[in-house]
Amino acid sequence: MPAPPPSSEPAKRLAILDHRGAPHEEEAAYFRQCGWQVESAGHLLASLELLKSGPDVAMVLPLTLLPQGVEWRELRRGLSPGAKVPWLLVPDPSAQASAMLQLLRTEAPVADWARQDASPAELEARLQALFQRQQRWAAQSEQLITLEGQLETDHKTGLANDRHFRRRLHEETERSTRHGNPMVLMLVDLDDFKKLNDRHSYEYGDDALRHLADCIRQSVRAIDIPARIGGDEFAVILPSTTLPEGIAVANRLRQALRTAVLGQSLESEHLQASIGLASCDGHTALEAQQIFLRANDALKEAKQSGKNRLAFYDVLQRKSVAQP
Repeated sequence: MPAPPPSSEPAKRLAILDHRGAPHEEEAAYFRQCGWQVESAGHLLASLELLKSGPDVAMVLPLTLLPQGVEWRELRRGLSPGAKVPWLLVPDPSAQASAMLQLLRTEAPVADWARQDASPAELEARLQALFQRQQRWAAQSEQLITLEGQLETDHKTGLANDRHFRRRLHEETERSTRHGNPMVLMLVDLDDFKKLNDRHSYEYGDDALRHLADCIRQSVRAIDIPARIGGDEFAVILPSTTLPEGIAVANRLRQALRTAVLGQSLESEHLQASIGLASCDGHTALEAQQIFLRANDALKEAKQSGKNRLAFYDVLQRKSVAQP
């Protein structure tokens, strides 16, 4: 049967993993005429090396169909679902159907099977179908990752959103208590945000939010968790951080705001923010809501003390203390 004309798309890589020494020159020649780049391996170690190179699809002619045997324990690491390589199983004619089905059902791989006496056209069609199925699955997975990112990311600033922040605050508070590590929660509120919008525009206000988000990013570590939790309200979870260290981070943020200018010429602004901090020492059990309320109380104190200040919740005095 003549092969169809090759596609104008880049050649897809087909790995033929032939552990039985079965003749497949006719099939390989047919696949090449169809536009495949064909590579072969004649034993398990060579097959594993070939799979590491990331072929688009594999045709497997195994010695056995035992899922727990050495051959398949090793092969599964390089084949779907363990890796992104779909595979076409070509069992020995004497293989039992039940063993083949059990292998194909293991962990729901992107896989299919064909008889050894199947025509090259049928094998090629099944390989194409497997490749397309893998492509669809990869596209759906990418969309899902994007959607999950959108569900946990603030679209204006690129920081985590309130939903993600609440979950991580709960996790980090529990981790602090469980491991005895200190933790600080920092709440940041942009001062006079409404006046900024009224004086300029809502687009300018959006730029101000992004500007503050950038200053926060520059002031914290990679392990810290910055988020936008409201209109002009931001939060940063600082794991493994003492209160004095948290105050140093807050002052670093204030300095970044003082030195960075938003806008140009007559519309330039130096943004100001009020900051509230609360800490847990890792030895006193605290709920996530408790540390949030303490940080919020400190933020209110910073606002009421004249704005553009930071305040922290003093555990000994059981009240918030503002600093200039």
